[in-house]
Amino acid sequence: MPQGGSSLFKEGYNMHSGIEEAVIRNIHAVAELSEIVRTSFGPNGRNKMVINHLEKLFVTSDAATIIRELEVVHPAGKVLVMASQQQEHEMGDRTNLVMILAGELLRKAEYLLTMGLHPSEVVLGYELARDRAVEELESELD
Repeated sequence: MPQGGSSLFKEGYNMHSGIEEAVIRNIHAVAELSEIVRTSFGPNGRNKMVINHLEKLFVTSDAATIIRELEVVHPAGKVLVMASQQQEHEMGDRTNLVMILAGELLRKAEYLLTMGLHPSEVVLGYELARDRAVEELESELD
């Protein structure tokens, strides 16, 4: 915490500067949320016990239920929750996949950022990869 501002903020408040540091902190928040549902994925996935704010107990391996009952407050985490909810709304399933894939893509992005790439370069690389993947999938359908 910065010196001289100790009385301005709640206890435990941290202040960070720099775009790269902010991006890394967002990546860590999303990776942590992704890790919560990772162990529930697949045929051997484990159930989670979640107790919500009303003290109701849920035992489930469904990522949609898990994240619906968690109170995610981090902005980047909320974006991942919204993406997962949109997946559930559109397809009715595979919310685990959305969260795990996003977490893994961001872990790889973190590595690229620590190597010195700028966040915009990482985004451009992911966009190029997406376009190439769509091309390959469309060519397989023809």
